[in-house]
Order: sequence, then structure tokens, then C-alpha cells
Amino acid sequence: MSERSGPSKRSAYKIFRIVGTRWSDNDIYGHMNNVVHYSLFDTAVNGFLIENGALDISQGREVFVVVESGCRYHAEMAFPEVVTAIPSVI
Repeated sequence: MSERSGPSKRSAYKIFRIVGTRWSDNDIYGHMNNVVHYSLFDTAVNGFLIENGALDISQGREVFVVVESGCRYHAEMAFPEVVTAIPSVI
């Protein structure tokens, strides 16, 4: 089995979005459920698109489709942490 690489350096990315976690994001063990990670990604990407005029959720006609996504977990997250989401296209 190959050794897993660590996270990329922040300097490799251009877009950073701060996203807060919620109490309801934690499971009974005090960990954030993996489905919540994807919700945070969705919030980060759509927030970026809205702020940059690429998405108008009330009157826009654009439809964006994510063909594939992935997540490599490097550490646990839980409420009340604030997360820096780094959306990128590769």
C-alpha cells in the first residue's frame, strides 16, 4: 500500500472561504459526520460563485454541475470549530 501524502501547502491555492460549524453537525461521539464535510464544500463553492457574480440564486438561469468530487481527511473536525474551505478545480 502506498503512503498517503499530507495536505498541500496553502500557497498552492488561491481561494479561501471561512465556514462555521454548527452544534447539529456533531454525531453522538462528538465528531463531525462525513456528510457535513460535503455540505461545507457546497457552502464554500456557492458562496464564492455568488460573491463573484457567477451565480444568482433568485433570478439566475445558470446551472452548475459537479461531475466528480473527493475528500481526503487529514484531521477530525467538530463544533464549534471554524473551517477554512479551499475550493479548487483540478
